[in-house]
Amino acid sequence: MNRVWPLVPEITLALTGLAIFMAMMADTGRDRLARQVARAGSVLLVAACLATFDMQLSILWGAYRIDHFSQLVKLAVATGFALSVFIAREGEGQRADARGELHFFLLTSTAGLVVMASAVELVSMYLALEIASYSLFVLVPLRENFPRGKEAGLKFVVVGLASSAVTLYGLSLLIGITGSTHLDVIALSPALASGAPAALFAIALFAAGFLFKLALFPFHFWAPDVYEGASHGVAAFIATASKVAALAIVGRLVLAAGLTGSHLAMALAVTASVAMTLGNLVALVQRDVKRMLAWSAVAQAGYIAVGFVAFTGAGIAASLFYGLIYLLMNAAAFLVVARVAADGANPSFDDLRGLHQRAPLLALTLLLALFALAGVPPTAGFMGKWLLFRAAMAQGWWWLVLLGAINSTDWPACAACSIANWCRRGFQPRAANQPEKCSGNVLSISPYL
Repeated sequence: MNRVWPLVPEITLALTGLAIFMAMMADTGRDRLARQVARAGSVLLVAACLATFDMQLSILWGAYRIDHFSQLVKLAVATGFALSVFIAREGEGQRADARGELHFFLLTSTAGLVVMASAVELVSMYLALEIASYSLFVLVPLRENFPRGKEAGLKFVVVGLASSAVTLYGLSLLIGITGSTHLDVIALSPALASGAPAALFAIALFAAGFLFKLALFPFHFWAPDVYEGASHGVAAFIATASKVAALAIVGRLVLAAGLTGSHLAMALAVTASVAMTLGNLVALVQRDVKRMLAWSAVAQAGYIAVGFVAFTGAGIAASLFYGLIYLLMNAAAFLVVARVAADGANPSFDDLRGLHQRAPLLALTLLLALFALAGVPPTAGFMGKWLLFRAAMAQGWWWLVLLGAINSTDWPACAACSIANWCRRGFQPRAANQPEKCSGNVLSISPYL
């Protein structure tokens, strides 16, 4: 019994999946039953993760480990799943004949992420990644009355399969170089300890699949189209639960590698700097709220990578803390998106105009979420970025922290936005009744609310 109790979250997932499958076989009300079962199961899953938080267990010859780290990640994934199920409401925006399947595939993707959190063996990590990914590949193109959803689903599949192939190639190289698939053994490998180029190359390739889910540059190309093309509940799940699990796996790999000051750290620092800058600048010209959130996700992935660059326990802890805060911030933003566009359509910034009069609580929620994403004090987003920057500075990454601080301020965004609007007008003075079309900067969004 002592060995079964720590597995209660996994058992809860299995029973919930079985119950949803049985609900979808009902003659009448199958979608409603599936939705109710998914909501109840998500709440039970969160409770199960809380109940087993202090438990530890290692099974399957050390390939599956339950500890505080894994249970914290599972709790975040379960929270993301629960929020996504409630954000999806009755499946608005999803095809009418696939609204029951929406909850089932969200749950199977959650199961893959939960397994990923406890996996400390490379093959198990890869299989869990595939389970989590393929469920979302199915859901994204099932958007109702939105032809671009099919295009987004195709892009998601193609880029996902490419990253999966790269990950599998990196896995084969690691097995050949280290002779093992267990992280504990790989961490002690002489090739990895000496910083052999082949070992660093293999680690980078294996991490590619997880950086793809994190939408970190240059694995970010899918994010804007998928966020825009997926229904609100699916997009919320992709933006929250899957990202926390991915950063947790990358954190495990970083700690196992122990490559402080290596060329891999420099490459990751360059990637983080490009992601922060590119994500913030491209978000400026977006008019679709979900596309803006997608480019914001690219920038936020760059901030998370700042903690990875430190290659220390403090850096990984800061990245995980910021990932948890990011989950709540993004979930709040998508909750407002789902309420503003209750018919399942994608809202633009014009749809937010006057929101403070129509729904003051929604306007306040969105404003707080955006302030936290921007890192405006005294929000939790500011605290998270401060921890990330402190961990990087402790290892001497001053230029990266300086660039991150610049990207976190408002004046570069305002300047870039003014230039973009000036170019859009063809270098002509703005008419008195012509509003500026600035959407990426947090302070410029507030008038819409």
